[in-house]
Amino acid sequence: MNNFIPKMYKKSILDIDYKKLKQRDIKILLFDFDNTIIQRETEKIDKDILKLIKKLKKEFLIYIISNSLNEKKLNKICTTLGIPYIKNSHKPLKKGFKKLRLRNIENSQIAMIGDQVITDVWGANRMGYFSILIDPITNNEVIFTKINRLLEKLIFKKNSKLKRGRYYG
Repeated sequence: MNNFIPKMYKKSILDIDYKKLKQRDIKILLFDFDNTIIQRETEKIDKDILKLIKKLKKEFLIYIISNSLNEKKLNKICTTLGIPYIKNSHKPLKKGFKKLRLRNIENSQIAMIGDQVITDVWGANRMGYFSILIDPITNNEVIFTKINRLLEKLIFKKNSKLKRGRYYG
């Protein structure tokens, strides 16, 4: 059950203390895409998130790693942000993360930030990354995510440390 517990849980990517991550020797930030940096149903990036990513690029290497098949949207947003992406990554499977082909970086120097316990947190923990869970930006989700949310409810219910809205880290 511990593989499903994030090292940090925050309301949004705007609430993460990135200085703390730097102090932990985190060098790479992997962001999930839909409902983490952008709403699933839009192609417009929130101005605060745009500003944050621009600032973070000065301190970290940043990648988007997404299970999305919507390459048009991924390409448009990631081009705007000026960051590379992996589409159809098959998170939580390790092969999706290995597509990044990161060399000379220890897994402990990578943080994965996402809104889903099953794909983002479990995948990150399996890889030895620093896992950060955030609340989803919106509840508008595809059917596979809705199924994952049902499993998440069980995980939240069975673990006393992990409660929706009780942020830590």
